[in-house]
Amino acid sequence: MDQIELLGKIESDLRDLLEMVRSRLSNQPLEALQLRKGMESWNALECIAHLNIFLDMYLPRIERSIHLAKARRWAQTGQGARVSYTWVARRVLRIADVATGKPRRTPKRYDLIHQPMGKEVLKTFLINSERLLRNIQAVKEVDLNRPKIGWGPSGFFKMTLGNMLEWLVRHGQRHVLQATRNVG
Repeated sequence: MDQIELLGKIESDLRDLLEMVRSRLSNQPLEALQLRKGMESWNALECIAHLNIFLDMYLPRIERSIHLAKARRWAQTGQGARVSYTWVARRVLRIADVATGKPRRTPKRYDLIHQPMGKEVLKTFLINSERLLRNIQAVKEVDLNRPKIGWGPSGFFKMTLGNMLEWLVRHGQRHVLQATRNVG
């Protein structure tokens, strides 16, 4: 896939995610959002709070990488510039893919099960997702393969800017779908 196609796809997917959260979750009563399918399954708010952790962690890194890429004049080479994938990106994109549907174990620091929370979690998600959308629009003239973003809390492993944007949207799709299934 080329970089322009990727940006178009993830922008469209993110807009769909935002609409899904607004139409199917935001108008639900708190009790419905706190419903749990099983004792060890996340409710809708916990799914969204999980996404907020990653948006809070990666949005500053994304914005910094966009700023540096523009300062260094790392422009896209035009139509047809392919997206490259690091080995970390291939792995985490495969895991986050909605099509796999396979449940994954979440590290404790990202697992918010049984934590008290309210509807402010949805508002935070919508604000952060709009911020991500603005970043996707701002990156259209930047080469997505050159800027690197550290993965995880340590940032030791690297993903390209394009990989990170794609992962955030795919991961969002996975958990927003999970949240809407929990509400009913």
